[in-house]
Amino acid sequence: MEWTTDPATSRYTIAYGLCAANVWLSTRHGYAATVTHRGLATAQYGFTSLENAQAWCLTNLAELRVTGKCASVTVPSDDD
Repeated sequence: MEWTTDPATSRYTIAYGLCAANVWLSTRHGYAATVTHRGLATAQYGFTSLENAQAWCLTNLAELRVTGKCASVTVPSDDD
């Protein structure tokens, strides 16, 4: 997994299966971060550095991976 950056928004994103994390610089609270899976999100604000926000995201993604919540959904094809 690698972080990608959107140059237009300076938002950092990392994805794993059905889970994703985003980090951005908030105008009022330092860095902000979200971790989402299947439309559910956890957010945290007030990180003093990009590295701290990304570490929080990676910790949360690891917990979701361990529980299997990031696994991709397999859609049956017409051939099945």
